[in-house]
Amino acid sequence: MGPLATQKSLITDPVIPSLASSKGVSHTRIVLRWPVQLGAVPIPKSADPQRRRENLEGFDFELSADEIAAISALESERLWGGDPETHEEF
Repeated sequence: MGPLATQKSLITDPVIPSLASSKGVSHTRIVLRWPVQLGAVPIPKSADPQRRRENLEGFDFELSADEIAAISALESERLWGGDPETHEEF
């Protein structure tokens, strides 16, 4: 996943705000929690102290299997067609 600020379509896709509202958390926390539950380690970055604090607070809730599936269905847009098994960001 690239910087969230450049991934506006992911954060504003109706699935993310809906889940954020139902969990009482920000869109960013939903997006950061998703890879954790899939066994990946997101590496968030921010110069803003409040955002850094929020990034660390992303572990006090869980997504259901259906919620993870709903976010994963957005994956093809997120990776711009890259296969997560072979696509490398670096």
